[in-house]
Parts: sequence; C-alpha cells; structure tokens
Amino acid sequence: MSLHVTPPAQSGTPGEIISNAGRPLAWLRDRNEGQAALEFMLVIPAFVIFLGLIVDFGMLTYEYVSIANAAREGARYGATNCRDGACSLVEVRDQTIARSGGILSPSSPGEVIVGWIDRDGLSPNSGRGDSVVVFVNHRYNFLFVPVGPGIPVMACADMRLERRDRTTGLPPGTDCSAR
Repeated sequence: MSLHVTPPAQSGTPGEIISNAGRPLAWLRDRNEGQAALEFMLVIPAFVIFLGLIVDFGMLTYEYVSIANAAREGARYGATNCRDGACSLVEVRDQTIARSGGILSPSSPGEVIVGWIDRDGLSPNSGRGDSVVVFVNHRYNFLFVPVGPGIPVMACADMRLERRDRTTGLPPGTDCSAR
C-alpha cells in the first residue's frame, strides 16, 4: 500500500505565487486577526470610562434618595415631637444622620440644618400646625473621576407639628421653597 500526499493547491496567479515564494511569512500580513485586536484595544478604554460613569451616576442617585429619605425621616421625627413631647435641634439632627444609611457623618453635623417655622403667626414656633424643616446639603465626590469639588446633593423636608412641642426657644427655620 502506498501513501501519497498531494500538496495543497496554491491560489493566485502564477506571478503572485512566484513573488511570494521569496517571503515565507507574507501570509501573516494578509490576515485580519490583528485588526480586531487593535480595534478592541482602541474601544476598551472608552467602554471602561462609560461603565465607570454609569456606576458613578448610580451611586449619586443612591445618595440622593438616601439623603431625601433621611431628611423626611428627621422632619417626621420632629413633627411627632421626638416621641416624648419635647424636641431639640440636636435630637432631630441626630435622627436625620442615623437614618441616612451611613452617608451623612456624625462628625460633620453642619450638613443638616433644622429649624421650626411659625405658620399661624402666633408665637412661639412650637404650636400645633407649625412646621419643622430639615435641610440636608451633602457633597458627592465621584468614585472614578476623583477631581473637582464634587456635586452638591440637597434635600429638604417640611412637616407640620402634630401637637404642641413643650420645648421653648426652638431655632427658627426657612421654608423649603426659599432654598
């Protein structure tokens, strides 16, 4: 039994075959795999930046929702007279910070401003129907672009007192629409 192997047929004109005979690696030049790798390397940085911006926008939205909820929870706590009938600025501020999901820090209480508004025109500002206002001003710093001052994330909540607060000298507040 005889084994006979035929060489693969060469494509092209006889002139191309002869001119490529002196260059044994000429077939590498005509392949497209290198082009795909180059295109991938050009596109991947833009894709990673875009993905980072999506994550940053998601975190910004999360912080905004958490801070708005914390402001609302703090105002509700103040509107119910801090459960015992007497509120203070520190109690409402601490409740707001506690309800922020760890976004607001107790070491920076200046991010939370609490005040009471006399709605009925009768002094003091602690009567039933008057308002407690909680304003939160927090700065979000980007995760993937750590330059610049960041973006301010603000929330304000205004709730009416359900009953008269026994505390005297509550700090005056400013309406949410004025901010």
